[in-house]
Amino acid sequence: MMRRGLIRLSPLVLATLLLLTAAANSQAPKQLIITSFGGAYDDVLKAGAKPFEDRYGVKLVIVPSSGADNLVKARNREVDLIHSDPIFSLRSEKEGLFEKLDERFVPNLRRLYPIARYSDYTIAVNMGAYVLAYNPTYVVKPTSWNELSNPKYRDVVGLRSFRPENIDLIVLFAKMAGGSERNPDAGFAKMREIAANVHTWVGTHAQMLQLFKSREIWLSIWSDGRINWAQGEGATVKAAMPREGFFALVTTVNVIKGRPNSELTQRYVNYLLDPESGTAMAQALGYSPTNRDVRLPPDLQAKLIISPETINQVKMADWSYIVTVYDQWNERWEKEIIR
Repeated sequence: MMRRGLIRLSPLVLATLLLLTAAANSQAPKQLIITSFGGAYDDVLKAGAKPFEDRYGVKLVIVPSSGADNLVKARNREVDLIHSDPIFSLRSEKEGLFEKLDERFVPNLRRLYPIARYSDYTIAVNMGAYVLAYNPTYVVKPTSWNELSNPKYRDVVGLRSFRPENIDLIVLFAKMAGGSERNPDAGFAKMREIAANVHTWVGTHAQMLQLFKSREIWLSIWSDGRINWAQGEGATVKAAMPREGFFALVTTVNVIKGRPNSELTQRYVNYLLDPESGTAMAQALGYSPTNRDVRLPPDLQAKLIISPETINQVKMADWSYIVTVYDQWNERWEKEIIR
């Protein structure tokens, strides 16, 4: 007698079912799960995914995620690749969460600008330029980062809080005074001067846009791509590159260790570095390619700060060191700058 609920299959039927299941599984495309920033960035990745998917018979699944959520997903090996920033990537790298990038699968590594290779595990796939954003109705084109502390701009400066661009600014001011990442006191002192001019510590790009449109702020640090976007949204704002140089808004990528499709994920990293992908991102969001062989159309390049001619003007802190003191600097920022 058969036990209730148990159906016995003949060997022939069982073998047939197994073959059908295997055939169905073989026809189902592999999946690569990619975290991104949400919104327009995800839209660009989705729009450009098809050539890669067709070439490798894979389906890209793009999941909005950032910060702590990225860390959880990386630790749990829930995703194949993360888009992030140098702070998160380099801090997480120390946990051993990422796969070493291999030039056999990512030959475009050889074409990166040197500043785009943070390590064997972390690279930048695109960059924006943090420059001075200003309202030309009230501000003569600024030529120095020191303008942020000019008393005539009291209560009309808008800055985002403890973020990479402001960390870079601390380091720049420290170095100008003879200090460094390891001796940042002069940089923090200068930021205290700038804080006296701050009208609002800005939370989002949308808020920055509204503050420029309402003319509550006249001067800020903002990326070239966002300034172009704000102009299209009707804000009176222009970009000025300070004589001391500018900072990079960096998108990093990392391949998660221990996932089943590591080689394919690395090939996707290579795809992100291809000229077609870099040009699409520049056109859609104003982020410059990090592949030094990419030449953007002249009308597009004219809108962007970063180019083969200006890349050496990027001022970049030693982020491998910064991540080791990030928490201490964040605490100091809250005590000395925000107050």
